[in-house]
Amino acid sequence: MTVTEPKPSYKYVGTRPVRHDGLEKVTGRARFAADLNMSGQIHGIVVRSPHAHARIVSIDTSEAEAMPGVKAVITGDDFPAVEPGHRQYDMCINVIARDKVLYEGHAVAAVAASTRDQAQAAAAAVKVTYEVLPAVLTIEAAMAPDAPVLHAHMMTAGADPPAEQPSNISNVTRFSSGELDSGFAQADLVIEREFTTQPVHQGYIEPHACVADTGQDGHTTIWCSSQGHFNVRSSTATLLGWETTRIRVIPAEIGGGFGGKTTIYLEPLAVALSAKAGRPVKMVMTRDEVFRATGPAPGTQLRIKLGVKSDVFFFDWESYVIYTNGAYAGPGGLLGAMTVFESYKIPNFEIEALD
Repeated sequence: MTVTEPKPSYKYVGTRPVRHDGLEKVTGRARFAADLNMSGQIHGIVVRSPHAHARIVSIDTSEAEAMPGVKAVITGDDFPAVEPGHRQYDMCINVIARDKVLYEGHAVAAVAASTRDQAQAAAAAVKVTYEVLPAVLTIEAAMAPDAPVLHAHMMTAGADPPAEQPSNISNVTRFSSGELDSGFAQADLVIEREFTTQPVHQGYIEPHACVADTGQDGHTTIWCSSQGHFNVRSSTATLLGWETTRIRVIPAEIGGGFGGKTTIYLEPLAVALSAKAGRPVKMVMTRDEVFRATGPAPGTQLRIKLGVKSDVFFFDWESYVIYTNGAYAGPGGLLGAMTVFESYKIPNFEIEALD
């Protein structure tokens, strides 16, 4: 008996399009960043803070530099200084800490050596002296009047009245329309609820990885797992103080990202180590590092009040949302305020979102 598949009536829906990278992936020939190896390659390891909030008093790299196989050691002093107000200030001090560490796992130095084991041993020999500072671990603690402020320069944008003192609230977003109070008075049913969601890591299968090769002409090539190689180039150039024309980025296959690989973590460190050592440098995060040192989706606290009429699905909507973005400002509150009820047409609403 011959089975004939019906001819689809759509150009794409109901068809079996060829997945152009499918053969390479199912046969294991696809090359991810951690699969790449170069002649003369050495291995980079990051030294990370064991404290959630601390001032860096000193970093002694002398013992690490003298260890077998070590080719280069870098700290924040090897990068151009950045001041608050710089358009990518947060990114610059996140890749490698300068005066303070702002989370457990924050990079404070990096080592490159002939083998990964040698690099790990040298990283353990880097001596960092910290002045441990009070840390905040919850939204309530971060917003308390006496909370330790992570960024002394950060004044709450959108505050009404305008902020006069720095705080851990980076931004307040407000949207409103209609007559909320009179709307609730006319509602047939009013529902009030509070919800809490925890920060959730994207959980991509492939950890962050890259290879950087800086030539004698001062130009570098980066192979990396990324969701935006032009951003890798521009951000790396900004952190290093280089012209973007000195950097070429070749994207490898990506083993998941879900937004988590739009930010750079390793690439500037690998480039700096490669430039100092004169050798290609490969860096691959462990799964532990991925969870400790990269950015998950923010947690939230939500307070929602809904007014419903018998002939209208939603008549009133009042939302108060707090986004926990970790050590740095983020756009979560703005995006959340813009989309919290975008699926519905609601005549009366008021939204306030804090980052």
